[in-house]
Amino acid sequence: MNKKIPAPLLVIILGILCFPLLWSCQRRSPPSQEGTISAWLTLYTSEPLELAQEAIADFQKSYPQVEVEIFRSGTGDVISRINAEMIATGGTEANLIWFADIGFMSNLDSQGLILHYSPPAAARIDPQYAYNNGMGHEVRLIYNVIAYNTRMVTSPPRDWMDLTQGAFRSMVAMANPNYSGGAFTALVAHIQNSDKVGWRFYEEMQANDMKMELANGVLQTKVSSGEYAAVLIVDFMANNARIEGSPVEVVWPASGAVLIPTPLALVNNMTSQQEAAAKALVDHFFKDETQALFSRQGYIPVMPGAPLPPGAPAVDQIVTMPFDLDFFIRESPQIRSTYEERFGN
Repeated sequence: MNKKIPAPLLVIILGILCFPLLWSCQRRSPPSQEGTISAWLTLYTSEPLELAQEAIADFQKSYPQVEVEIFRSGTGDVISRINAEMIATGGTEANLIWFADIGFMSNLDSQGLILHYSPPAAARIDPQYAYNNGMGHEVRLIYNVIAYNTRMVTSPPRDWMDLTQGAFRSMVAMANPNYSGGAFTALVAHIQNSDKVGWRFYEEMQANDMKMELANGVLQTKVSSGEYAAVLIVDFMANNARIEGSPVEVVWPASGAVLIPTPLALVNNMTSQQEAAAKALVDHFFKDETQALFSRQGYIPVMPGAPLPPGAPAVDQIVTMPFDLDFFIRESPQIRSTYEERFGN
């Protein structure tokens, strides 16, 4: 009489017999990494919050199990937070950093706090947009330029020094360099290029009753409304105001716009899963569809051939001021100190 094998025992036997085959198949055909990474990341950034959130949400469509917490403030506040964390714990809670102070980032790198990573797609970008052999890369480009209100200005400025003229008295504003990394980078570039701008520009602007606002977003609002006739501002905000119908035009200064380095970098403090997720995020930002998203947000993309925002010039048509990273790192503390002594906080 044949006896039936009990069902639980049968399951165990089949499992033992099939396991080697299943293991072999798994080794030969590993699942795609996309969508399978599970991690929690923290991003510290000075980018406009809604635009950063949109880019992260786009990434999470492919990696739904990666959560990204964003701390967003002006570059000065972001740096202050990192410094406070470093003093308190010897490290920072940030896993990724994305803000406008290439000198501070380079200082972190010199301490071994940055995880170097060069995404394959970054091999296609201009080498000037990749820093310190993988420390960080531009994922889209930002410039400091001039914007003016077309209802208030009949003779548009062509260059930085034009704003020192009497016609613009009390009607020009810039962001505070102690809060805005873009404004501080522009200040350093202007001082480096003393033959074109230099301290003379800021002294004459002060004499012309230049106004100071906290950040670029305020400048965008107030030049659009006509509270200011002209502003020193990042290009994408001015161009977005124009596209949205505000009476604003963008001036690319004849002596050169200032490229604002805002590389995305990884902090050397992650678990293996976090590191995989962070690298996937960097890779994602170089994809064609993400570069197109940056363009829709108003940014000039960094990848060759990516679509441009309406009205934006091609990169090879933009005149930029020379920018020396070594000068920035070496001279920034003294320039900041001199600025505060002459113009206050």
